[in-house]
Amino acid sequence: MNNPIRPFKLERFFARHEFTARRLLCSSDCESISVGELLAMEPGAGEGLSAFRLGYTETRGAPALREAIASLHAPEGSGGPGPDGIFVHAGAAEGVLNLLASILGPKDHVIVGEPAYQSLAELPRWLGAAVSPWRIRNDGKRWRFDPDDLHRLLAARTKLVILNVPHNPTGALPTHAEFDAIISLCRKGGAILLVDEVYRLLERDPARRLPPVCEAYENGVSLNVLSKSAGLAGLRIGWLATRRRDILDAVADFKDYNSICSSGPSEFLAGIALRNLERIVGRNRRICAENLHAFEAFVHDHPGFATLVPPEGSSVCFPRLGGRAEADFGGDAEAMALALLGSTGVLLLPGADCGSEPAHFRVGFGRADFREGLAELEAWVLARGY
Repeated sequence: MNNPIRPFKLERFFARHEFTARRLLCSSDCESISVGELLAMEPGAGEGLSAFRLGYTETRGAPALREAIASLHAPEGSGGPGPDGIFVHAGAAEGVLNLLASILGPKDHVIVGEPAYQSLAELPRWLGAAVSPWRIRNDGKRWRFDPDDLHRLLAARTKLVILNVPHNPTGALPTHAEFDAIISLCRKGGAILLVDEVYRLLERDPARRLPPVCEAYENGVSLNVLSKSAGLAGLRIGWLATRRRDILDAVADFKDYNSICSSGPSEFLAGIALRNLERIVGRNRRICAENLHAFEAFVHDHPGFATLVPPEGSSVCFPRLGGRAEADFGGDAEAMALALLGSTGVLLLPGADCGSEPAHFRVGFGRADFREGLAELEAWVLARGY
């Protein structure tokens, strides 16, 4: 490639601090469970795992796993992708790489909703495509991706539009009308719409839940993973879902050059998780609701430290430094985060590492120990007089 790939800011920040910080208040995933807890959800699962043969698995994923994923969708004849429209990967990150490398080239134009997980914008640029940022808007009450902005960005050569909803780091969630407008614009121009749906099922209001884009749009590709709402990041199981079989055929050709296939034991365990998904995610929804309520109360009590536009979905939110903290740290949330880390061992993620302005920072409220960390943050805030 003529374009050298740039360092992944967020992942480099976590590489430096995630495993040495005493407590994380910025994790993007939800509370996890043990292998034993997962196996206990199905009779005979422990014996099945013990007897599992450690050979290669199918490139597209074990048939039973693809069946389990497909069962989360509408039937194939009613707009669902069906098992043949599912392609399993080693986490969502591999799915992103394999998809983008399979369909993009130097003549293509890509529109990316930003801020974004850096690979969603950096990989198209690295592959030589022209990339236009679709910046999120904030009116003080709600974060939103404006379809009118997308309309202005679309061009005749736009091949792909990339969106992440519910959104990391803001928690933004389009209304059904906004989502329909986005799909209509992509359909009119013939663009593929990739939606990163890894926080789907974590909507604050279940009535706001959007359909998977692979069901809502004939050229839609859904990206999902068990890492976020299910909290099973250690399985490294993600997938692409689409009715576009030609896209998945191209992905298969490219995957032969990297992972070839996923981990068999992980696929076995992922099948158990998917068959018990509501139980697992239901617990995490309760954890998120309780923790977010506590964080909103904290922000209300300490406006000098932070202000918040409430998230509408996901397990993350994106506060901004309040007036006094902004003055103390020169509008730089990374300086604040490093000061907090040095004093308490509590870690927050700077907004600049999410591709946003530096006064914002990310808070993750999906883990069971969140309120213990929040109490330590509040003690630090009180000591500074915010």
